[in-house]
Amino acid sequence: MDHLSGLNALHKQIGFTNIWVVKNKYEQDMDELSESQKEDWILYKKFRDSNEREIEGVTVIRPEEGSKAQYYKEDGIQILAPNDQLKDGSENNPNKMSYVLLIKHRGRKILLPGDAEEETGKYLVENYEAELTNIDILKAAHHGRDSGYYQPAVEIMSPTFTIVSVGKKPETDASNKYRQYSEYVWSTRWKGNIVFTINDDGKITYETQYDR
Repeated sequence: MDHLSGLNALHKQIGFTNIWVVKNKYEQDMDELSESQKEDWILYKKFRDSNEREIEGVTVIRPEEGSKAQYYKEDGIQILAPNDQLKDGSENNPNKMSYVLLIKHRGRKILLPGDAEEETGKYLVENYEAELTNIDILKAAHHGRDSGYYQPAVEIMSPTFTIVSVGKKPETDASNKYRQYSEYVWSTRWKGNIVFTINDDGKITYETQYDR
């Protein structure tokens, strides 16, 4: 629910045009939810389970590994996960359906692995080793937790920048493990908002909200 809370308010008060939803069988225990979260879950299930292309004015998109479309190509986005193999068992562990996006621009690579865990890391090493080499910017999987750290994948990536997006340091923080392979490991706890710019010449510049 940490990924869904506020969905209903966003839809009703602000609105959105498209939503990416992976088909899956995960079920939320409704007794654990507040009233507003129940509304969020009901709306999510409506998007997830319907076979209609458009629901309540929102276009439902279901891209998975290998999906190609005009806008992905224009924006340099390659979808590496999920797929049916990785989604197997997601009814018990929703992190298995995490998106992994590789973005290429001006010769630079950015990897966004969501909450992907070890099984996804193994799949990427087995099937996308060449694509994983020399990552410029990595957003640490699962907010930098040890569960999202897969050493063989990170070693291949050898990312220049690893960004740990987290509010409170998790007990299983893997930042020191990333430091073995990454020149800079930055946490939003210490840097705040971090904005990277890839310039037309391929040079990477950045701004941070603060530095402490």
